[in-house]
Amino acid sequence: MEISMLVEVHIFLTTVYGGLVTGFIYDIYRTIRYLSKPKKIITYLGDLIFWMIAASIFIFTLIKSNWGEIRGYIFLAFFLGNFIYIRVFSPYIYPICIKFSRGVGRSIGFVISAIFYPFALGRKKLSPILKKIKKTFIIVVRETKRYKKIISSKK
Repeated sequence: MEISMLVEVHIFLTTVYGGLVTGFIYDIYRTIRYLSKPKKIITYLGDLIFWMIAASIFIFTLIKSNWGEIRGYIFLAFFLGNFIYIRVFSPYIYPICIKFSRGVGRSIGFVISAIFYPFALGRKKLSPILKKIKKTFIIVVRETKRYKKIISSKK
C-alpha cells in the first residue's frame, strides 16, 4: 500500500514537471512571436506547432511516468504545473528570454557584418572605378548603335 502511494505521488510530481516544461516552451514560443511579429497565417501555424509539441510533451510524460495510464489527477497535475509556471516563473523568465534572444541576434549580426565587411570595403573602394567602366561601356554601346549601319555595311 505504501509503495503504490509513493508511485502515485511520483506520477503526480512527474506530470507537474511536464506542465512546467510546457510552460517554458510556451515562453520560448511567446518570445519568438514577440520578436518576429508574424502575420495571422504564420501565427496559426505556430500555434498548431506549439500545441503539437505540448501534446507530445504530455504523451511523453504520461508514457514515462505511468506507462500511459490516464487518470483524472494526471490532467490536474499537468495543468497545475503549467499554471504554477505561468504565475510564478514566467514573469521572470520571459524577460530573460527576450534579452537573451536580442543579445544572440546582435551577436549574430556582428558576426555577419564582420564576415561581409571586406566585401563592403572592396565595393566602396572599387565603386569609382566601376562607375568609370560603366560610363565607358555605355558610351561604347551608344556609339556602336549610332554607327551600326556603317559598321555592318562594310564588306
